[in-house]
Amino acid sequence: MDRFVTNRLTGIAITGATASGKSDFALQLARSLRDDRQINAEIICCDSVQVYRGFDIGAAKPAPKERAEFPHHLIDIVTWRDEFDAGKYAALARNLFAEIKSRGVLPIFVGGSGLYLRAFFGQGFAENLPKDRGLRDQLDEIATDELFTELKAIDPVRARQLHPNDRVRILRAVELCRLTAGPVSAQMPDHGRVTARKTPEREQTHLVFLNPERPILHQRIAERAKSMLIGGLLEEVQGLLSAGCPATAKPMQAIGYRETLVALQAAGGVIPRIDLGALAEQIIVATRQYAKRQTTWFKGTEPDQTVGSLTHYQSVIAGLCALR
Repeated sequence: MDRFVTNRLTGIAITGATASGKSDFALQLARSLRDDRQINAEIICCDSVQVYRGFDIGAAKPAPKERAEFPHHLIDIVTWRDEFDAGKYAALARNLFAEIKSRGVLPIFVGGSGLYLRAFFGQGFAENLPKDRGLRDQLDEIATDELFTELKAIDPVRARQLHPNDRVRILRAVELCRLTAGPVSAQMPDHGRVTARKTPEREQTHLVFLNPERPILHQRIAERAKSMLIGGLLEEVQGLLSAGCPATAKPMQAIGYRETLVALQAAGGVIPRIDLGALAEQIIVATRQYAKRQTTWFKGTEPDQTVGSLTHYQSVIAGLCALR
């Protein structure tokens, strides 16, 4: 906390697992800064799915009313046709960070995409790993399970980090293995592990890690999954497919979209044939597993502040406003 006061940090990042309440926390913080301290804030989203237009319900994008209250950046900036990764995100985020600060406004990062945040911080992100479009096209013709089998044989470390159905990352890992003639994990700084190296961007950002009690987090994950299905996730995925988005598109591999896509395909595209209860459970299980990995990741980032209970959120927000 002292570093936040003495160094006059010029940015805040709110991180944590899916359904930990990051968006609500950030909005309440921005409102308190505006109303109590007359400090303007803008939100920079740090989410690898919210960047895609058309992927709304499954990405849990902020509601239009919330986005109208405070400027939200890096949402709906690309389509599924575009190539987008953490390196491109970092370049955009750094420009935004500087531009927002230049206007005397406080940037607040919000999101659970640890790789994107790490890329913005410049903490060991490998920006220069090779790419080969021709090889990528060849690999795209191979089934996901075959690619995963190849990855396990060449780089079991990286294979253990990925879900067997995460086609986008599996394909990229196999591409790198072939291009570098060895394990991809060995080509990445710190063998792919997070590093908390204090870069200028990291030094200027107060990192808050929301880590609510596990039973509460699991309950919120279950509520979110059911709410997404009630809110039209099936129809959203069906609409994306009808608009030409392929099942192999990068955002279609995200949790929620992936399970919904499989259910739609199994039902022949007929929504009434789908067991919504079973689908919700699949999304809940996958999200819990992902949340566990997110929690481990963010613990390793050496956050400036860890908030271990939902009941503490208001007092932490008040403390941040007082220190700012």
